[in-house]
Amino acid sequence: MIAPVAVAVLGRTDKAEVRVSLDTIKGVQLVDMRVFAPFTASNILMPTKVGLSVRPELLPDLIDALTKARDLAREMGWTGGAA
Repeated sequence: MIAPVAVAVLGRTDKAEVRVSLDTIKGVQLVDMRVFAPFTASNILMPTKVGLSVRPELLPDLIDALTKARDLAREMGWTGGAA
């Protein structure tokens, strides 16, 4: 079994973070975006069931959808910054 390849960590707080990784699960290559949160008193972050896994060939569609969401959020005044 090959370990997941870490890509990014988003929204890191004391309580949780979202990790983006490349993984192979049951022989299927996936891009995984998963919430990690502490499950024990040790506060070690563990993967939760909350997340999204997509096949790599769907990345262009996902990126397009996220770009549209970013642009709309900016139009609505939810975020700042340039494109």
